[in-house]
Amino acid sequence: MQSAQGMPQTDPLAQLKDIHVPNNVDIWPLDWGWWCLIALFLAGAISLIVYLVKKHKFNKPRRDALKLLGSISSSDENWPMQINSVLKRTAVTYFKPREVAGLYGNSWHNFLLNTLPERRKNTMSDSLSTLHSQQYAPKCDNKHFDECSQAANAWVKHFNVTSPSNNEGKQAPQQPPSFEQQKGKEATHA
Repeated sequence: MQSAQGMPQTDPLAQLKDIHVPNNVDIWPLDWGWWCLIALFLAGAISLIVYLVKKHKFNKPRRDALKLLGSISSSDENWPMQINSVLKRTAVTYFKPREVAGLYGNSWHNFLLNTLPERRKNTMSDSLSTLHSQQYAPKCDNKHFDECSQAANAWVKHFNVTSPSNNEGKQAPQQPPSFEQQKGKEATHA
């Protein structure tokens, strides 16, 4: 015990070092998981934008047809033929022209009905029949204009873009020509 007495006593707590705090974790550089998440997000955003642009281009002839149908009034001479002309141009744009261009009468009426979804066929059948009968009537009856115009608008908005003669139901080309392009083709062929 003498040896312990001969040495100066030191406080054991004084020999402790302060707590070492780790460095702050920086956000940069990102871990590989974050890079993968960013890449997936960008790929998804680009895919969505491409899809929306294609859909917008694909539906341009529909929008053009709706504008043309809106410009036809009951005071126009032979409005059933004008409405039918817009429907035919729209159908030729989205379906195979050789399938649609030669249709008239009952075959044209059946084509219009067959390209509609099942739930709309029953409600639009009478209206499209009225348009069909007005088209071949010697004098147009203006009291049917609203019914026929609404039926034409509904057909343009809701028809299915699948070929009715093709059992596999293949879709039409992804970018149908616009009405302006069709006008140019008609002018060159005339």
